[in-house]
Amino acid sequence: MSGLGSNRRRWRAVQVSVVLGTWLLGGWLFYGNAFSLVEGWGSLRMLEPPLPAAPMLMIPESNREIARNQGLMEAADTFWNEAGDRWQQLFQVWLPPNLSPVGDSIKPGKQSGKPLGKPPGKPPGKSPDQPGNHLTLADLARPVAAPATPLPSLNLPAPWSATPTEEGLGRSPDFRSESPQTPEPPPEHQIRVLRGHQRAVWSAVFSPDGEQIATAGADGTARLWDDAGHELAQLVGHERAVWSVAFSPDGQRLATASADGTARLWALDGDELTVFSAGDRAVWDVAFSPDGQHLATASTDGTARLWDLEGRELVVFRGHNRAVWSVAFSPDGQRLATTGADGTARLWTLTGRQLVVFRGHDRAVWSVAFSPDGQRLATAGADGTARLWNLNGRSLAIFGDNRRAVWDVAFSPDQAHLATASTDGTVRFWNLNGGLVETFEGHRRAVWSVSFRPDGKWLASAGADGTARIWELPASLSAAPT
Repeated sequence: MSGLGSNRRRWRAVQVSVVLGTWLLGGWLFYGNAFSLVEGWGSLRMLEPPLPAAPMLMIPESNREIARNQGLMEAADTFWNEAGDRWQQLFQVWLPPNLSPVGDSIKPGKQSGKPLGKPPGKPPGKSPDQPGNHLTLADLARPVAAPATPLPSLNLPAPWSATPTEEGLGRSPDFRSESPQTPEPPPEHQIRVLRGHQRAVWSAVFSPDGEQIATAGADGTARLWDDAGHELAQLVGHERAVWSVAFSPDGQRLATASADGTARLWALDGDELTVFSAGDRAVWDVAFSPDGQHLATASTDGTARLWDLEGRELVVFRGHNRAVWSVAFSPDGQRLATTGADGTARLWTLTGRQLVVFRGHDRAVWSVAFSPDGQRLATAGADGTARLWNLNGRSLAIFGDNRRAVWDVAFSPDQAHLATASTDGTVRFWNLNGGLVETFEGHRRAVWSVSFRPDGKWLASAGADGTARIWELPASLSAAPT
């Protein structure tokens, strides 16, 4: 039997579809960074030179060949492990929300010895027509939850990158190099590097008194540090990446937002107090109200939500037609600002009434911040710009060169400058007319978050290189708040 409806033709069409689909997915899997997905995840960049430079005449040929082969094998293992992570992320994106995700991560053990947090209740299922339940091409351009199980960190030197031992080079143990390596000086203005997270650090914020820093990481933990860089506590309970962390106004509690579909309230010693859950879609951002009595969350289901601290949902903000990435309270606590993957920022009353839509970014808007006086908004977008607005929706200034996405934005306490975090690995400072004042370079990969200390003298940044960093601001940028 032949013809358009024959079994042979149908089978051939299936084969062509499978090959084409595999080719497209393979392109995304192995070359995702070429399409500006998320700077910190997977790329062929991990295949770096496997062996540090060394005087060639000092290494016997046989040992050098063994080291090179070992380096290539380790690089290949790392590459295929990363490829496996990408496949897991891909299937997580494609699964409907009411199905169990493929390769659910295992809850990490708490290093500090404290018991794990209480598991959240099973969230209710969603109907297929609710916002955010349909996969679109743009969904592939956003980060997907990374498993919380500790994995080999790409931020740490691989075993094969260590300097070969004297015995391995055929030398006696008392051999001393005539040209010892000198450590690189720290980047200008950098005064602390906070190391402890096993994967990317997504958020870093100062406490209201400026004496502590909280961080949130893709390893599924949030961590508390003192201002000298010592780790004080780990917040363990989320089952997937923790995207955001916030201090309560009195500095006595922390709130976190996670890809496991929950926000959580914590005591500073790591004890879990409350779980906030309204579904199974990732919660991207969390913010305390100025009076400390409410939380606002931003979710990839296309909504923002207002909660009391007992975990009761009070208001749902509906208007964005794609994921909501960021949420912020006005300083007087009377309004809420949100940003989303639909390229807009929006201003709301706390009853859920939409007041203003801010249009200007031509791609997703990742972050929003109110000025300390509550009269202006700043937004950060995937189009490579940050923007300053009045509360009527009029654009006042544009910051950026459109080359790499701007992920976060913050006002200085004196309201004279903006700080931005970019996927080009820099933190930049701008005057409010859009002029670039200073650039801080030190992170080795994308920077996801920036936060000023309340006195305006320091700034914290969080990056895809697995570190948070503390910077001392030049005198021209650290004026006391007015």
